[in-house]
Amino acid sequence: MDLNDIKVLIEAMQSSDLAEMEFSRNGWTLRLVRNTGHNRQPANPNAGRPVESPLPGPAQPDMGRAVTPAPLEGDVRAPLSGIVHLQPAPDQPPFIQAGQSVQAGAMLCIIEAMKVFNSIRAERDGTVEAVLVAPGDEVEAGQTLMRIV
Repeated sequence: MDLNDIKVLIEAMQSSDLAEMEFSRNGWTLRLVRNTGHNRQPANPNAGRPVESPLPGPAQPDMGRAVTPAPLEGDVRAPLSGIVHLQPAPDQPPFIQAGQSVQAGAMLCIIEAMKVFNSIRAERDGTVEAVLVAPGDEVEAGQTLMRIV
């Protein structure tokens, strides 16, 4: 594992909502844990002292942030960016298809990132309502891959 591999993993975690990630290769294991800022000591020694703040003014709307739709309960989202594989090999049938019933833990697809194949599994029982990606599509972290109802 070299520095570039580590940087790519850090970037993948930053662009997702993962709280932690563990990656192993060639006897090395890298574990990344997102620091939520809770239970941290202030870096500024004066942080504990009272500070006078100006009177609050009118709230300014945040015009720079894009609005993303709230995820639906059954959405299966990509945990990292990469290439999606919907079948184990080109000559084999897909892991799942729309209309198929799945059990929690069932293999849904694989996301390939940096020549590492990451299994995406069902988090709950249900029926695959829609597969929203095609084999070989490049997906972004957080992108909806499929919907299970």
